[in-house]
Amino acid sequence: MRYPKSERLCSQKQIAALCTTGDTLFHFPFKIFFSITAAENDKPSCQMAVNIPKHRFKRAVKRNLLKRRIREAFRRNKQIIYQPLEQQRRTACLFLHYISPETLDYASLETNLREALSKLADAVAKSGHHPTAATD
Repeated sequence: MRYPKSERLCSQKQIAALCTTGDTLFHFPFKIFFSITAAENDKPSCQMAVNIPKHRFKRAVKRNLLKRRIREAFRRNKQIIYQPLEQQRRTACLFLHYISPETLDYASLETNLREALSKLADAVAKSGHHPTAATD
């Protein structure tokens, strides 16, 4: 599994739209802003961005460490969310906001991210037609 540039959510406009109009899911230590839409041919089925607040982690070294760990955990477990999205021909934009005041180790981050992705996948699978999804 890779984490190519096409799966990274880089647009400031998309991130701002996710935070204001997107749906939210909470699973400690993450608050996930997401939107699910109908898939287009050239788009990847999932784009993701990570935010580590500067007011909780003053040192950039800690913030970068957490971002690397979260991206690696996502890369290794993204098939959890990809399967229901591909089955329903949908695409997702995820914005992971880290809310814990502590630096968690990789194993606990991966476990928590896996559980959060499972919750998100269940929500996608249950709702064949998501409120923010465009009609086919």
